[in-house]
Amino acid sequence: MRITDIASMALGHMTGRKLRSWLTVLGIVIAVASIVVLVSIALGVNSQITSRLGGLGNDIIQVTPGADRAVRSGFSLPDVGGGAGGPPSGGGQRSFTAGNTGKNIITFAEASQLSSIDGVLAVDARISGSAKVQIKDYNASVQVTGVNMGTFATVSNATMFAGSMPGPNEQGSVVLGFTVYNRTFSGQNVLYKTIKVLTSDGDIYYFRVAGVLNSSSSAMSSTDNGIFMPLDQAKKFLNKTKNVDSLVIKVASGYDTDTVSAAISAKLADLHRVSSTSLDFTITTAAALQSTLSSVTETLTIFLGGIAAISLLVGAIGVANTMFMSVLERTKEIGILKALGMKDREITLLFLFESAIIGFTGGFFGLLLSLAVAWILSAFGVTTVITLELMIGALLFSALVGIISGIIPARNAAKLEPVEALRYE
Repeated sequence: MRITDIASMALGHMTGRKLRSWLTVLGIVIAVASIVVLVSIALGVNSQITSRLGGLGNDIIQVTPGADRAVRSGFSLPDVGGGAGGPPSGGGQRSFTAGNTGKNIITFAEASQLSSIDGVLAVDARISGSAKVQIKDYNASVQVTGVNMGTFATVSNATMFAGSMPGPNEQGSVVLGFTVYNRTFSGQNVLYKTIKVLTSDGDIYYFRVAGVLNSSSSAMSSTDNGIFMPLDQAKKFLNKTKNVDSLVIKVASGYDTDTVSAAISAKLADLHRVSSTSLDFTITTAAALQSTLSSVTETLTIFLGGIAAISLLVGAIGVANTMFMSVLERTKEIGILKALGMKDREITLLFLFESAIIGFTGGFFGLLLSLAVAWILSAFGVTTVITLELMIGALLFSALVGIISGIIPARNAAKLEPVEALRYE
């Protein structure tokens, strides 16, 4: 008997008992849709993180004094449902725990010496603190950061949404991050206006809003969530004149970030007179952060896929049950087919084709359901990534599950003796 004839018979048997077949298919549909949706969410998280870190940041090095301060400084990760970034380990990143022999600080003098390292294009020494901003009857707590206006735009790749960037010596002027302008001061016309800023000590300052920055794509040097002012002005405002809170360093084109990072580490270790095992600062690169976060999302993908695979196992049991029942119900039919000369191999193929069709059909409609769910999730701002490889893999895997589930029932059918099968009622 030809393969096409066997496939046609299998399809005919399925359509002959529609309710049972479709209930079995439904189990595969739900299982495949669960796997594809959960894996696509994990891939979406990884895609967002990669895009944020892969834009501006591969040529950026962040240096923070002391391990504890490095953790608090953190990174501005994509808004993908929560979680905060801190300095990871491994993957080429140089992350060091604060040592007792170090001083756990980086001075402005030391920061200026890093500019002479080969491969360093610009060094932005920053200080920061919280403050309260008042505009008429509206007030909000914000992060105030003092930056070197001469290198700030270069290091952060900052561009203006409105207004202009203050000059390095332009006292009394600030620029707002995009999020601060649009969310914190929503509805407030603050551009070119004077704002009242109160320090944590209760001192009052007045600043003119010179401009608003465009939204930042950088995870290493985000400018969205703060107010930025010239460094000399910030030293007085924040009362920090000697030590920096962080350094943001841009690597020159053509230089390897990890190589420059190692040179910075060696230079600071020499300035602090500490050994490589007791460094009192943290150096983090975007490439290392991306590598670590990617490994986390890969683990998340496997974990979510594993959870969803449990439902596929339940679906496979449903397919096996359906095929066992089919063998029992068609025992006499099998005897007739064998009496007419149908071989054991052809009987086996008949039932395997039937179980494969159930698996493939369930996989196909499961994919359609997953695409619909992904579209709904995207409407609520959840990023999902359904790749062609994921779709083909899910479809083939569902068919394979159907075949495996039908192997034992198919072999049982093939082993039936024609005479015994014909006597079965």
